[in-house]
This record gives sequence, structure tokens and C-alpha cells, in this order.
Amino acid sequence: MKTTQTKDDLRVLRTRKLLTTSFKDLLSEQGKLFSNITINEICDRAMVHRTTFYKHFEDKFALLHSTLTWVLQDYLKINIEDRLRQPLQNLSRFMLENSLEPIVQNQKSDKGFTDFFKNYIGDISRRDFLELKKRGKQLSVPIELLAEYHSGVISLLVTWWIYHLEDDVTAEQMDEYYYQLVNEKIMLE
Repeated sequence: MKTTQTKDDLRVLRTRKLLTTSFKDLLSEQGKLFSNITINEICDRAMVHRTTFYKHFEDKFALLHSTLTWVLQDYLKINIEDRLRQPLQNLSRFMLENSLEPIVQNQKSDKGFTDFFKNYIGDISRRDFLELKKRGKQLSVPIELLAEYHSGVISLLVTWWIYHLEDDVTAEQMDEYYYQLVNEKIMLE
């Protein structure tokens, strides 16, 4: 019985990996926008049947969420305070290490992708601020407002940075811009 369970788990992991890798490849392709990528394209590239896709994911947004979580899993393990102190340096390091930068660069003109990415960052912010509150940190504004504000600033900076890659702006400079745009005392009291 254990053997069957392990085989099932391995098959599930293999299928998810095939779908995720195929999706990442499609998102990285020049001129291929998230909004135009179909489930059929993802399945064809992964050599997985469409019905199998729906056994694992509700839609391509669920696959995108899963893909971002997989790509950023080590980023999410960084201490919350450290992530907030150097948000763009930390995010940049993991985007480069996990081939997320070419995806974001390629998808920068796709509103569906950029909106999803901003919301994803917002969800991380909400969880981070809730955790800080549980740890006894005093926050001077409501967590939801702070999370929305923070995710908006991070999203804006990441988008701006992508559009200005040729200017060789460093992650350290981007964090300096971040601190000029936000009041660090609000988040790190």
C-alpha cells in the first residue's frame, strides 16, 4: 500500500513539475503574453492531457500562483524583517536565481500578469504584517491598508525597474528609492 501511495505522489509531483516548467517556458518566450496562453498550449508543451491539468489546477491563474510560490519558496523562508528591510535586493536575488526575471520582463505589458503579480506580492505582505502583529509589533495603520500600500510600492518599483533595466540600476539603488517612497517607521517599529 505504501508503494502505491509513493508512486501516486511521485506521479503528482512529476505532472506538476511538467506543467510548471512548460508554463514558465511559455511565459519566458518573447512575445508570448500570459493573457494569450491557453491551457491547451500548456498541456501540449508539457505532454499532459487537458483533463489531467484540471485535476491539478482550477485554471491558469492557479498554475501561476503555484509557479510563483514554487519559484519564490526560498525567498519566502527569509526572515520577515529582513525581507522588509531590503525588499528589492532580496526579491531581485531570488528572481535572478530562479529565472523569474525573464518572465517578468517578458510579461511587463500584460495587465493580467502584472495585476496578478501585484496581488501575489500583496498577499505575501498581508501574511508578513499579520505575522509581525502576532509577534507583538505595533503597527500604526491597519494591516490591510499597509499591505496594499507596501505591495503597490513594491509592484511599482519592480515594474519601473524592469522598464529601466538598460540603465543598470542596482538592487541597492532600488531599495534606496523604496525608502525614499515609504516611511520605514510604519513597517519596522
